[in-house]
Amino acid sequence: MTANAVVQLFSKGTKTSQQWQETTAQDQGSFFCSFEATISTAEASLTLLGCHQKRTRSDIHAIETADGVEVIIQPLELYRLHQQPGLAVFDMDSTLIQQEVIDELARSVGRYDKVAAVTEAAMRGELDFEASLRARVAELKGVSTDIWDKLKAEVITFTPGARELVQFLRQRGWKTAVLSGGFKPLADWVKDTLGLDYAFANQLAVDEATGTLSGEVLSGTLVVGAALKKELLLQLAIQNDIPIERTIAVGDGSNDLLMMGAAGLGIAFNAKPKVQEAAPVRLNTSTLLDIAYILGFSKQGVNEILTTDDP
Repeated sequence: MTANAVVQLFSKGTKTSQQWQETTAQDQGSFFCSFEATISTAEASLTLLGCHQKRTRSDIHAIETADGVEVIIQPLELYRLHQQPGLAVFDMDSTLIQQEVIDELARSVGRYDKVAAVTEAAMRGELDFEASLRARVAELKGVSTDIWDKLKAEVITFTPGARELVQFLRQRGWKTAVLSGGFKPLADWVKDTLGLDYAFANQLAVDEATGTLSGEVLSGTLVVGAALKKELLLQLAIQNDIPIERTIAVGDGSNDLLMMGAAGLGIAFNAKPKVQEAAPVRLNTSTLLDIAYILGFSKQGVNEILTTDDP
């Protein structure tokens, strides 16, 4: 059996072959081109999983390596659905922003190296996320609560393209959310700064007498880990009457894989190696705005929307 798919090519930021340079006249940043293709499938209809299996074949990998491109394959039917408003959910740390917030909190009390090593292992999927989070939070005991303002003013930087992508999606009528394994004070700030519709993150207990973090997750609250991120995605889709096929989930860590798998389109953005291997789609470029091109929009179309006033 055969099925129709859309194949997209993105530059990895390395030198690309003259052949690819000549096949596209589109000036769209990392995005080269897209084209429809007929591919063989053993299934009654082509799925994103089937596309993922095609993309990981050795011959596709050889093209990516030789020409410095990234190949993305989607079922044509799914690709067309992106033109309708949907729901986009994002991880925060190392996705919407360029830092791992818990590591920066640890840096303020001289425990960066210890905490950062655990964070890296957890994001690679080598440690249980909730257990590792509680262990790292314990190292934050004594951090002053004014740290949030310092991080916002002096440390946190948004990933290139984050503002533009959210603005674009909002203009297209999409609902947007940050689902973070980080912390509520920063997630709420990211939500307000970018204009997201929802923010969910972990809440830290505070010692009111000293104005410092107590080193614990707030009692009675759920840890926002992989399972809850997936559940929140599903809940938000139902709440906004959006079919799951018209949802996307973007992240970089192992605790994002469940929501990526549950979404209509899951995208690993500059993710850890094991996450890239398992995610439905991977994208290794310098800007989140490239996701608009994955959804099927041209640079001209994106620019036209970004230059209009927000409704």
